[in-house]
Amino acid sequence: MRLRLALAAVALMGGMCSVNAGQEARFDTALDLARSGQGAAAVAMFRHLAHAGDAAAQVNLAVMQARGQGVPLDEAAAAYWAWRARLAGEGRAAALSDHLTTRLTEEAREALAERLLQDLTARAEAGEMRALLGLGRVETEIRNPARPQEAALWFTLAAAFDLRHALALREMAMRDLEPAQRLSVQARAGAEFARWCTVLAAGERPRSCATE
Repeated sequence: MRLRLALAAVALMGGMCSVNAGQEARFDTALDLARSGQGAAAVAMFRHLAHAGDAAAQVNLAVMQARGQGVPLDEAAAAYWAWRARLAGEGRAAALSDHLTTRLTEEAREALAERLLQDLTARAEAGEMRALLGLGRVETEIRNPARPQEAALWFTLAAAFDLRHALALREMAMRDLEPAQRLSVQARAGAEFARWCTVLAAGERPRSCATE
């Protein structure tokens, strides 16, 4: 009953991080379709918007997959889209993503972490440096057991790019590391930072990137 109520509340969630008016209109249409029982058509529209990066559409797609409304029931896929939304900053995806994660097997949870890591790495390499925070969160919030050294690596890089909250997240990840582990993270982060300085477009590189 608790999950059913949570899903119902999220399914009616409006608002979106629209890129343009056309996407906003499509989102509203998808929401109307879902509310009127036309699940298959709604799923198709939500999926298109979700792949385009709309966090609210990602949540609604996750809800419909978790319900099996307009698409076969698929809790693993629902967990993926709920986490995509959550890591993009959609706070309303938190309860849903937490619940769906508890319903996964260890193998499915590991697969979820790997899929999110691939997506976030690609986004970071495309210049979306906020994805570095997501990479660290995957290592602490989805991995079981968590990998604080890997998380500390990503948060250290995020801090080097002046991302908000990165310093606090880095300190939390490093809190229980041994001195040798902390130094290892720092050395790896230095090498990774140098690599990112060569991967990113000139306009995306911080001034601290070394120049020859």
